[in-house]
Order: sequence, then structure tokens, then C-alpha cells
Amino acid sequence: MAIDRAAIPLAVKRALRKEAGFGCCICGNPILQYHHIKQYAEFSQHVAEDMMAVCPNHHHEITVGGITEVEQRNAKRNPNNVRKGYANGLLRITDPAIAIHAATLDFVGPGFKLLVDDKPLLAIDRGENGRLSLSLDLYDREGNLLLAVVDNEWISGDPLPWDIEFGVRRIKIRRHGGEVVLKLDARRSPATLYGDFWFAGQHFSLKENGLLFNGVVENVGIIELGLVAGRLHADTRTGKFRIEPDPDLGKTMIVSWPNRQQRLKKCFKALEKLRAGSESKVDV
Repeated sequence: MAIDRAAIPLAVKRALRKEAGFGCCICGNPILQYHHIKQYAEFSQHVAEDMMAVCPNHHHEITVGGITEVEQRNAKRNPNNVRKGYANGLLRITDPAIAIHAATLDFVGPGFKLLVDDKPLLAIDRGENGRLSLSLDLYDREGNLLLAVVDNEWISGDPLPWDIEFGVRRIKIRRHGGEVVLKLDARRSPATLYGDFWFAGQHFSLKENGLLFNGVVENVGIIELGLVAGRLHADTRTGKFRIEPDPDLGKTMIVSWPNRQQRLKKCFKALEKLRAGSESKVDV
């Protein structure tokens, strides 16, 4: 019989993430769930001392009896990331702003978002302790939700069809069989991002040769631009696809420049002006 659980308090989640070095206690994977070492069905409470942060695959392994309570307690006392010197997690960023090279586009600002009807399919933000915070809703072409991740927490979806490869400042999510659905590499600035996203008949494809959107408008290709404090939004209600300002700053700028390194520098300067409230224009 299903158990009606109270939500895990945010303070408990924060304590478990910090204790584990912002990764699975067993393997260090930055995509997490929260496991009750003492079964919730027996004690009906969320106590950090009797819980641990684990990845979806190790959570499944624990659930089916593959990892004993003694082994769980040992991993909780000696989490993988802390033991290996990654107390602030593997998926982190040290830059003052998020800079992402997605396809051939440069996004610079407080975060990165792809939206359909105000629903973020992909959001990358700066989280606690300088971590990269990843939120992802992955649908198939028919509109079935395959997996949901919110702020690096695996919320729903069967983890077994998925492989998550990760390391210091990088993560790749692929289906078993090889299809990559998300690749984020932040080992250098800007971070590089590739992926493929569907929802409500809208399709964002971020590939090496550019961004291609199909949905409310067809075959919109965007290449070699800098987008400062902006996000991409497809609205099926109005039939529009647009670049809109990130609400944190309320304004956005588009930077067009042929040399990528110079374009990126101009993007950072534009962000400084936006943060300072300047009305100065940037080359568009």
C-alpha cells in the first residue's frame, strides 16, 4: 500500500547535500534523491541522521536489497565526494556569472532557460556553494514525461533506462543504447551545452552547428550570436517564438560579433551594464 509522506523539509535536504559533498554518498553523482536508511514506513519521519543523499541508480539498488544498512551507514559517514576532496561537489562553477556556449550561441547572465508556455524544459542556474543547479523536464515526441530533475534532485522517472556520466564540472545524460539527451561541460568558461528537448510539439535542438527550433514557427536557426540575460520561449497560446529578458534583470541584449572570443567579452560587458541599470547600447 502506498504511504502518504510529508514533504522532506528543505533544511533536511540542505544538510544531507552538504554532508555528502553535493553528490551521491556512494558514487558522487550530482543528481540526487533522498533515502531513508530507517524505512519511512516504520518511523514516519524525516531525520537527517537516518537519511542519506544518493543517486537514483544507487537508490534503486538499496531499495531492492543490494546494499546493506551497514554499507549505507559507512557511505554516509565517508561520502565519496568528501573522501576524494570534492566537498563542494563535482558540478560547480567559480565564475561570477553563468556563461554557456550552446550550439554556436553564447548565453551570459544569471542563468540559462528554454521554455514552452512558461514551463522550463531546461534551466541552469547558480545554486548553493557555487554549484551549477540543473533542472530538466525531458519528454518524448508524444508528450510523455520521461524524467524530471529539479535543482539537481531526481523527482520522477525510472532511472534504469538512463546512464549518467559525470566528473568534475561535467555531466552527460544518455539513454541506454547511446543516445545523448544532455551534455554539459563546465571545465572551461564558457561551459558547453548540447541537448534535444521536446514538449507540446515544440522542439529545441542544440547541436554543434547551431540551434534549430521547430514548433510554433518552423526551422528557426540561430547561430553565432551572444544573448545576455535572455532566454528562449515558445508560446503555443500566441503562436510566437521569442527571446525574452530574464526576470532577474528585466532586460536583455543581443550581441552580434564575428569573433567568438571578442563576442564573449562584449557579452560580459553588456551584462555589467544591465546589472548597473545602464541604457547604453550594444552592437546588435
